[in-house]
Amino acid sequence: MLLVINLLSSFEIFEEYRLFFTRLPFPRRAQRAASATVATGAISLGYATAALASPAGTPADAGDLPAQHPETAQTAELTVAPISADTEASWGGAEIPEVEVTPLWEQPKQIAKARRLASDPEVVATAAVHLRADASLKADSLTIVPEGAELGTDADAVTQGKFTRVYTEDGLTGFIATRLLDDYVVEAVETAATASTSSSSSASTSSAAASGSYASIVSAALSQVGSAYAYASATPGAFDCSGLVSWAYAQVGISVPHSSSAIRAAGTVISSADAQPGDIIWSPGHVSIYLGNGQQVEAVGPGSGVQQTSIWQSSPVFLRY
Repeated sequence: MLLVINLLSSFEIFEEYRLFFTRLPFPRRAQRAASATVATGAISLGYATAALASPAGTPADAGDLPAQHPETAQTAELTVAPISADTEASWGGAEIPEVEVTPLWEQPKQIAKARRLASDPEVVATAAVHLRADASLKADSLTIVPEGAELGTDADAVTQGKFTRVYTEDGLTGFIATRLLDDYVVEAVETAATASTSSSSSASTSSAAASGSYASIVSAALSQVGSAYAYASATPGAFDCSGLVSWAYAQVGISVPHSSSAIRAAGTVISSADAQPGDIIWSPGHVSIYLGNGQQVEAVGPGSGVQQTSIWQSSPVFLRY
């Protein structure tokens, strides 16, 4: 309100001076310039008067708000709650995804290996038993192996605790309690020995009858040198070890099983001194045809095929059909 009063007073003074200057004998342009100067001064005077009338340090339009002295201003204290052991925290870390691993018994190469080893069984199940995924009674059961099932093993049977790793003809790899397995080879030896004792005369007759055909067996086997190795095959150009033997014998009308273990069980064991070309050489998981003079013809394995080689087996067993 004081500012308004002061401004009105200033305008009254301005009006008096304006009338004064208009009466002077000066040009109109000079009169206008003088009037403007007077007006500016009057307004400035009004503002100055209002400012002097206001309380020191307080804005003229501050109203009734109390002024706060700068020295009395305070900053609120920052408090941080401590983290205790039971405090739930979400760290926001990305979870590592689980990597799916194909079980051993489902891997194609392992399935092929299982079938190959099972084709030359080394053990027999003495009772119906679970084939476990691991060497533990708590491991998952892959299947139930029936009593009398013929199973393959590694060349040196792998045992873990009271379990042995075995292979089935269905291509499964698993573990069976060792106490529920019998050695297939031992059983076969006993069978062969019994058959040899009970019918030694008939075996001699059979051997004499077959001796004339042994040269043809050797010739048939040698004709396949260079053929590829193929698991479970007994066809010219592709053989596995027992497939070559059974095929060569079939050329002279003699039936020989397509399994090294079955060949071992059915053949008649003879001494190395009595062996002649055409007899069969057996070792765990492998068979070949004896050529005489320390030589043999065999389907060696993948990548090698059928070859004539020196007898490399440490303890070969000679068989006659």
